[in-house]
Amino acid sequence: MKIRLLCRKETVEKVKTAIQKGDVQFDDHASMVLYEVNHEYDYLLVKDGEEHMRLAVDEILYIESISQEILVHAKSGCYRSKNTMYQLEAGLYEKGFLRVHKAYIVNKKAIRRIRTNLYMKFTLVLDNQEEIEVSRSYYYRFKEEMGF
Repeated sequence: MKIRLLCRKETVEKVKTAIQKGDVQFDDHASMVLYEVNHEYDYLLVKDGEEHMRLAVDEILYIESISQEILVHAKSGCYRSKNTMYQLEAGLYEKGFLRVHKAYIVNKKAIRRIRTNLYMKFTLVLDNQEEIEVSRSYYYRFKEEMGF
């Protein structure tokens, strides 16, 4: 079995060592997620008021975590999801989504402008004119993913 590690460079060796030693535990609240490359989401099950609905992934602009709630911001409105940010990050990565902050996952296709800020940060302006800040923790990964 082959595994590709998609994480920060400073984390790669730590993860490799843990896997080789067999020091890996499975937990739904873990900081790392292993997923199949071909396991892609076409739709997300979201909640609109009291009703559940399937939302096309292409419609999603960004996903936001506020306290214990996951809000999916789409062209058609804002919905709630029961998935965790880690599950969404892993499942949507192959669809062009990128984690840019502890609280945000952004659809790269929805980014219209990228403003540079001081102190290793970017501000993203999305299709709907909302602004999302790329945190310092995700700065280098964002630059690499966007080709800077």
